[in-house]
Amino acid sequence: MPRHVDHAQRRSEISGAVWQVVSESGLEGLTLRAVAAAAGCTTGMVTHYFRDKKALLAHARSVMHRRMADRIDAMPVRHAEPRAHLYAVAEQALPLDEERHLEAVVWSSFLLTTRTDPELLREHSVSHASWLRRLTALVRAALPGEPEPGDLEDRVRALVVCLDGLALNAVTDPDAYPPDLQRRVLDRQLDLILEGNRSL
Repeated sequence: MPRHVDHAQRRSEISGAVWQVVSESGLEGLTLRAVAAAAGCTTGMVTHYFRDKKALLAHARSVMHRRMADRIDAMPVRHAEPRAHLYAVAEQALPLDEERHLEAVVWSSFLLTTRTDPELLREHSVSHASWLRRLTALVRAALPGEPEPGDLEDRVRALVVCLDGLALNAVTDPDAYPPDLQRRVLDRQLDLILEGNRSL
């Protein structure tokens, strides 16, 4: 009788192996053979689920996005102060612990690849637009009770640029961008973008 294969479980194991390889060897080390070795399976098994290196990276990026979204969606918000909630959500994009550091490594590797790959760029654009919509709603809720500033979009994008820059620098030179510094910079950035109708 054929042995039952849990395809979802096997795909999850290979996905975890992708994360491990990128974390240890960077994007240049992400090969089907390396992933197979990390997953303890054959290269043929990997290609059964992911046709090539691009598919591996795209999947790792989608898992990263989902994990981050799941953490945010699990946050209690009923009695949260709007600025504190915005801070807590934005903080999820920073490599403040081992899990988020690995996510930032995958994100930065994926981002660089999108420069020369239109298909991956489309995937990035979709997830980035979703992130912008989430942050825009949170920034709008955290602004003082006065007319919405005309440069709201600029303020949200300034926050995204701050988060992306912190994440990229922290995975490149972690000693220069320790978690405490990342948190202070984020806190200061929120002060800047939540100053009512004053220009940035």
